[in-house]
Amino acid sequence: MNRKPWAEICLVILGSLLYFMANLHRVAVPGAMFDTLIDDLAVTAQSVTALGSIFMYSYALGQLVIGVLIARFGGFRVVTVGSLLFFAGSLLFPFAQSLPLLYVSRLLIGLGSASFYLGMINETRRLVPKKNFGVVLSLILLVGYLGGIVANAPLVVCMHQLGWRESFIIAGVLSAVLAVLFICFDRAVKHVEIDKTVHMDFELFKSTFSNKKNLVLYLFACFNYGLYYVIQTVIGKKFLEDFCLMSVMTAATVLSIMGFLYAIAGSVIAFASKASLNRRTIFLRLSALNTLLVFGIVLLCVCFNLRTPWIALGFCTISFGASLSPLLVPLLHDYNGQRVANTSISVMTCGFYLVVAILGSVVGFCLDNFSHLRVEGSLVAHHSAYIAIFSILFALSIISFISVFKIEESRKTLRLIQHINYVKEHENDEQPEPAEHWHDEYEHDLYNNV
Repeated sequence: MNRKPWAEICLVILGSLLYFMANLHRVAVPGAMFDTLIDDLAVTAQSVTALGSIFMYSYALGQLVIGVLIARFGGFRVVTVGSLLFFAGSLLFPFAQSLPLLYVSRLLIGLGSASFYLGMINETRRLVPKKNFGVVLSLILLVGYLGGIVANAPLVVCMHQLGWRESFIIAGVLSAVLAVLFICFDRAVKHVEIDKTVHMDFELFKSTFSNKKNLVLYLFACFNYGLYYVIQTVIGKKFLEDFCLMSVMTAATVLSIMGFLYAIAGSVIAFASKASLNRRTIFLRLSALNTLLVFGIVLLCVCFNLRTPWIALGFCTISFGASLSPLLVPLLHDYNGQRVANTSISVMTCGFYLVVAILGSVVGFCLDNFSHLRVEGSLVAHHSAYIAIFSILFALSIISFISVFKIEESRKTLRLIQHINYVKEHENDEQPEPAEHWHDEYEHDLYNNV
């Protein structure tokens, strides 16, 4: 079968749209519909947060094997299988009448979603010229992140007009259409040969966890991201309604703004890092400091019952400081080398969502085990529940803040800074001694592009 570029382009577009739908499901449940699910299903808060945790567990663990499957079978093959799982779960979710079926649907959605991000990166890298890869990848990510924005205010409007089941039936049908189209176009392309030499290499995981630099970075990154994402996908909207007394629509709008800021933050932070000679640790420290301050202030507000809408502004700032992958991924490459780098990145991604899954379960436990009351039909948690929740989140922000100061700058960046300082010190010398070790092509290009 001859290669058909138009079909491959269509597959990248369809994969981006599937990633959009995956983000919609990931953010919306239970975040945007927390009280709706409690009222409609007559279940506990912990049962509802489990819907989010099951997705996160399956998505996280999927990251550890998806990379190997993609290396062996190719991105398009893996995304094809993932799309089938995803649309099966998406269609089951709105029709499920019991918690076990809802959990099965979330498991399928999580496993299917796990293939989209890595699969699209792999195929985009193969199809797009190197000079255009960053631009195309940023567009794919932007499309995906839009799903997180739609998962709040627009979805709340849709659920108000149609009902939550009807809204997700529409989402399920769209997912099915995208999956069918993806399968059809996938049949029109020439796939890469299956690499039977690729297998799960546990030595790579051993090397990853034996590197102390990795462990320090994971401790910061996973907690920093998890704290943001548990607000975005689990408790943020309900907390703004219960404690800050915001309307449903206002709280959903705040969460949509958080999604928008997260979507653009990665590009902004990457540009700022490049403008500062590719320094990265300074931005990680600023993010950790901001997260610590925000959760500390929110905890004080809850303890002293200060119900201020300005808390929403703090949530927005942590969303801007959570999009740090453009800084973390290069550091992991520097710490581990080419052979172990991809495994170390997959472990970090897995850690992101494991933390969110665990925190989701903790939030549900706290909401169920502290007093609550009903106001106009909705379950409103007592502020003692939020004291417990934000005490835990603040404690994790302290751990993240301490850890970030143990993260080392990359060797390439340090040598670049050293070289530039050397040039500045000797710019007036008639015959300055040559700076050492500046024949490496990557570093030379990096220097010229700063």
